[in-house]
Amino acid sequence: MRYVSVGQYRKVVYKTYEKMMKKRMKIITLFCLGLSFTFTAQANSCLKGQACHHVQKSAHQQLQAKSKLSAQKPSRETLHRGAGHYVVTAKRLNVRGANLLDGRPVGQLAYGENIYVYRFSQGWAMIQFRNEVAWVSGRYLKYQPSDF
Repeated sequence: MRYVSVGQYRKVVYKTYEKMMKKRMKIITLFCLGLSFTFTAQANSCLKGQACHHVQKSAHQQLQAKSKLSAQKPSRETLHRGAGHYVVTAKRLNVRGANLLDGRPVGQLAYGENIYVYRFSQGWAMIQFRNEVAWVSGRYLKYQPSDF
C-alpha cells in the first residue's frame, strides 16, 4: 500500500474538485446562452415602440372570432333562459323524472304544447308533469312572453 502526504492528497482532491466545477460552469454557461439566444430572437421580432408580431396576431384572431360569433344568429339559450311560459318545438319531447340519471322517460309532450318552466340547469328545463317535478331538454323549447 502506498502512502501519500496530506499536502499531495489535498492537491489531488482540489484538482478533481476544480475539474468538476469547470464542467458544471460549462453546462450552466451553455444553458444561459441558450436562454439568452431564445429571448433575443423573440425580442428581435418586435419593433421598437410597437407590440410584438405574435401578440398582434393573437389580438387579430380574437377580434375575428368575436365578429364571427356576433354575426351568427343568437341561439335560444342566449335569447332567454329563465322561468316562464314556453312552447314545445319538437314533434315529441320526452319528459324525464326527477332522477335524470335514470334516463327513462315518464311521458311525452307534443308539438305546440304550452308549459311553465321553473328553472334551467345545464340545458335541462325543470317543469311540473302530472303533479311531479320533471325535466325536459331546453333545446326544444321556445320562450312565450306573457301578455300583461
